[in-house]
Amino acid sequence: MTKLTVHEDLNTVDVTEKQKPQKETVTDSKGRVITLRELDPLQQSRIVIAVGGEVANNSTYMNGFALPAAMVEKIDDDFFGFPNSVKQIDSMLKILGSEGMAAINGHMLAKFEKIKEEVEKEIESAEKLAAKN
Repeated sequence: MTKLTVHEDLNTVDVTEKQKPQKETVTDSKGRVITLRELDPLQQSRIVIAVGGEVANNSTYMNGFALPAAMVEKIDDDFFGFPNSVKQIDSMLKILGSEGMAAINGHMLAKFEKIKEEVEKEIESAEKLAAKN
């Protein structure tokens, strides 16, 4: 019989702990606090598999409904696991309702606008620097 010895690398543990994603929260018009998880590439690919290839080609559904619903980790004190099927995504959409989806989509739009402004400032700065040279 073969003997296997496993050694834990302490540096790996530190890196893993430092890479924990920050949770973001939004409050909808009903006063519910919705905690959002940041989806990593594996989770995003799992959503594509869960909805199926044909539905995944519908960018409006994916970006406007499926991915925001998958991002929900908690509503107030109720924890929700990662969805593995269209039925679970639909269930989350029903729980969120228009109020929850509006809060999440508004939050995502605000993040996009902030990033867009930062990129525009960087482009403007680079253009000014290029004009000086």
